[in-house]
Amino acid sequence: MVRFEDVVLRYGKGPEILKHISLQFDPGSYHFLVGASGAGKSSLLRMMYLAQHPSDGRVALFGRDIAGLSRRETALLRRQIGVVFQDFRLLEHLTARENVALPLQISGEAGARSAKDVEELLSWVGLADHMDALPPTLSGGQQQRVAIARAVIGRPSLLLADEPTGNLDDRMAVRLLYLFEELNKIGTTVVIATHNESLVQRFRHPITRLSGGEIDSSGDSAAAPKREAP
Repeated sequence: MVRFEDVVLRYGKGPEILKHISLQFDPGSYHFLVGASGAGKSSLLRMMYLAQHPSDGRVALFGRDIAGLSRRETALLRRQIGVVFQDFRLLEHLTARENVALPLQISGEAGARSAKDVEELLSWVGLADHMDALPPTLSGGQQQRVAIARAVIGRPSLLLADEPTGNLDDRMAVRLLYLFEELNKIGTTVVIATHNESLVQRFRHPITRLSGGEIDSSGDSAAAPKREAP
C-alpha cells in the first residue's frame, strides 16, 4: 500500500527534513507514527497523500511510483485516500452535513442512502444536533469531528490522519480511534500521526517512531493491549 525507499526530503536548499526513510505499510494494516513536534510526521504524510514528492529516493502508493504519475492518475489515486488535516480544511460556506457528503458527491455516490450514512456518521461522532451548522459556528473539537467524518465517509482504501485527536477530550479521542479500527477491519489501511503516546499505548498496533527526520528503530513496537471501547 505504502512504500518508501531511502527517501530524503528537503525544501529548496534547506536542511533535510526527512533523512533516508525506508518503510512499508501493507494493505489492511494499522500504524501509528509518533514523535515530537518537528520530527517529520506531517512531511511523511504529505508524500503519502501526494501533496509532496521526495527530493531523493522513491515513494510508491498502491504499487505505483508517484514520480511517474500523470495529473489524471494522481487525481484518481487521491480519490482512494482519506485525509484528516491538522487545520481541518472544512469549507466554511457548507454545513457540517454538506462537508461530510462532499467526497460522495465528487465520486458520484450521493443519494438517499448516502445521505443516511452521513447523518448516522455525524450522530456517531456526537454531532447529531449540529448537522446543519456552518464550521465557523462550531468549536475546534466539533470541527475536528466533522473533518474526521468527511475523511472516512467514503471508506477510503488508505486513511491518513495528522494529529486527529488534538482538539478532543480523551473519551472522544478513543472513540474515534475505534472508528478507525472498524474501517481497518473492512480493509482500509490506517496511518495515524500523533504525539499523544499515552493514547497510542491503549491500542495494539505497530508504531513507527520519528526523531529528527529519521526512523528510530529502537522505538518500533506494538503498543499495549486494547481496553474495552467506551
